[in-house]
Amino acid sequence: LIKTTKLTGVPKTKILSRGKTFTIKATASPKNTDEKITYKSSNTKIATVTSKGVVKGLRKGKATITVQSGSKKMSCKVTVK
Repeated sequence: LIKTTKLTGVPKTKILSRGKTFTIKATASPKNTDEKITYKSSNTKIATVTSKGVVKGLRKGKATITVQSGSKKMSCKVTVK
């Protein structure tokens, strides 16, 4: 099993208009890691995220998108205006 040693491409914060989307282009290193990248929203009423990292702002508020691959974890604080 090849473990993820690093995650990159996850912005610390993002401001999003309601109804708009943006994509977190997360990259796990090494490239041949066996550990998939997963995305999770702390508040799906505010913002949702797909398995491909597409974040959609649903209503005003704040949500944290957690991006994880193996033991490596990063988060992006999303503010929906």
